[in-house]
Amino acid sequence: MAHVIDRDKWAGASDRRSDHWQGELQCGAYGSRSCLIFNYLPEIGGGPRLHTHPYCEIFIIRAGTGLFTIGDRQIEASAGQILIVPPNTPHKFTNLGPGTLETTDIHENGSFITEWLE
Repeated sequence: MAHVIDRDKWAGASDRRSDHWQGELQCGAYGSRSCLIFNYLPEIGGGPRLHTHPYCEIFIIRAGTGLFTIGDRQIEASAGQILIVPPNTPHKFTNLGPGTLETTDIHENGSFITEWLE
């Protein structure tokens, strides 16, 4: 069965504007083994704390530049690049600026499982 998921199901209440994407969707409820996070980080320094997942996470950088800490590596990634984080690898990222960092994060699991390390 195909599913059409409207923006009001995944976008945060204050982020339903059409000029940026911010929100998340646990796709397991629709029969998928993935979750999506749409990040819109306008502030330099914004981003999630160090954490792990028991599955891979894929980051698609849509706009801006971020500093990604993946295990013991620090990677500066910009629009058009894709990063793949292996399972159980500590990771975090932050907006380096100038401007907004926008990413689409794909979790290879139907629901979020996160262990926060910071």
